[in-house]
Amino acid sequence: MGSEPEPTHTSLETLQEALQTERITYVDTLNEDIGAVVESADQLAFDYVVGDVSDYGVSSNDHVHLDLVHEGSTVHCVLFGYKRSTIDTTIEDGMQVAVKGSLSYYEDGGNVSVIVEDIVAVGEGTYQQIYEQNRELLDSDGLLDPEHKQALPDFPERIGIATSATSDARMDAITSVHERYPDVDIVIQNTSVQGDDAMMSIMGAISELDDDPLIDVIVLTRGGGSDKHLRVFNETPLCRVIHKTETPIVVGVGHENDRTLADEVADRRVMTPTEVGNIVPDRTTLDAELDTLEERLNTAYTATVETTLETMDDRLTHAYRRTAESDLSSFEGELDRAYDTHVRDVLTDLENRLEQARTQYDQERKRKQEATAYRRQRRRLLLVLLALGLLVVALLLYILLPL
Repeated sequence: MGSEPEPTHTSLETLQEALQTERITYVDTLNEDIGAVVESADQLAFDYVVGDVSDYGVSSNDHVHLDLVHEGSTVHCVLFGYKRSTIDTTIEDGMQVAVKGSLSYYEDGGNVSVIVEDIVAVGEGTYQQIYEQNRELLDSDGLLDPEHKQALPDFPERIGIATSATSDARMDAITSVHERYPDVDIVIQNTSVQGDDAMMSIMGAISELDDDPLIDVIVLTRGGGSDKHLRVFNETPLCRVIHKTETPIVVGVGHENDRTLADEVADRRVMTPTEVGNIVPDRTTLDAELDTLEERLNTAYTATVETTLETMDDRLTHAYRRTAESDLSSFEGELDRAYDTHVRDVLTDLENRLEQARTQYDQERKRKQEATAYRRQRRRLLLVLLALGLLVVALLLYILLPL
């Protein structure tokens, strides 16, 4: 592969000739000159610069970055990591501090920063005082009273989200809602969330959503930002609009630790746009609960049916026994009567037949006795005749033998 061609620059002399002026410079040269002026100008020298801390944070290389804000103006400050241990002051957003250091012009970025040597807390920041005054006013008017908060619907069908239509917060909120409950409809009401027109834009967006009868709950949200970027959410006109909405409203602004008056006035606060999903039920959990309830219902139904059937079986058995016993008793009486009648008839018949049989038996016996007597008499007669015959034979033999 061939080497890439080196970029060509029009010479300064050619530009001076073409533009017909010698007062021409390049950006890097201009930034060098500005840096030299800024860092050496006596009129820019200071012992301390005073302002309210905003957007305080520690970078990955352990340097502290913060903005000093006063009357709408901002200057960036950097405290290098090796100096952090020498600072006694605990720095927080909103506090007013005096920063000792020196101006430094970052030529590549073209911006000015204060390289911090020391930080001294001098009191509550101007905006912190405004915040406290606003909170006291809202509290005295009852806007922070928990009794005025509306309950959120358990199963919202449509959610209106007031946020920047191009922001990550919009996607985070939509994703978190649909991950938990995919069937919810979401309406996005675009609004500015920072800048001079943010308050009027947000109030208009909330009103638009509140006028929609199909919206079940409103969500006002934006992602993280510096303290000065979140100040619009501490303005009393916006808080009053939030308080007056007829539709339940949820506010989720900034990062987890960011708190605004809009959070406190709203019916519910969520910590971040990603937490917006917590206002809808978890479909998976609901399905599991429904399965559990179905199982319990089936178990209860089965137990109830079995108990009812056992009770009915017991009642039916008792009723059957009572009916059977009653019928059996009745049948038994009838049977006894029929039996007695039948027995009497049978016995009478048997007695008659027995009497007839006895008569016949007696007659037969009598005939047999008479026959037996006749045979005996005949036998005796035969014996007598035999004896007489033998005697005659004997006599004849006696008479004839001597001769």
